[in-house]
Amino acid sequence: MSESDFNFILKGNVEALYCSLNKRKEFYITVQNLTDNYMPQVKVNLTGPPEVKILIKREFYGGIAKRNSRNRLFSILPKENGVFTLTANLLTKRGHNITLPVSVQVGTVQTITKPISLASVTQSETPAVKVNCPFCGDEIDNDAKFCPHCGSNIETKTQDVPKVQENKNCQNCGTDLPIEAKFCASCGQKVE
Repeated sequence: MSESDFNFILKGNVEALYCSLNKRKEFYITVQNLTDNYMPQVKVNLTGPPEVKILIKREFYGGIAKRNSRNRLFSILPKENGVFTLTANLLTKRGHNITLPVSVQVGTVQTITKPISLASVTQSETPAVKVNCPFCGDEIDNDAKFCPHCGSNIETKTQDVPKVQENKNCQNCGTDLPIEAKFCASCGQKVE
């Protein structure tokens, strides 16, 4: 006789019960007989902290045939917000005594799964500098090695591409002109 003789769970194999404050919560506890023998007189007792009033504390499952399961309805009324643990005890005439912890979350409760250490935070306080990808023109981080939009290797492109002349000179007087200029601003000569 062991715990492996039974599957003792909340119906639907849920992890926890989620409740609202002062609202009745009903749920089922499933007992499945995993043996090839009939299991006579199975009962489950539910206990818990005073913050959760247990409306239905005990249920008798009767006998459970081999490889069969039975569900029984339990009911609670949460009186405070928080996370609480109920204990369901399965008892049989053959001497089984199995416990099932049932987690109850009442209201909106934030559970911290990992401690936060302010000393280990190493984020930079300066915002990331953005530049345009030389291939597709989309905005990317300045230190990116590959463009997340087109997948091009940024380092190769910046090393291989010769510098494009941003200004041009007037052939007549030598004045520096913008690349899009069609006439010289100093002498009026047409620029090619």
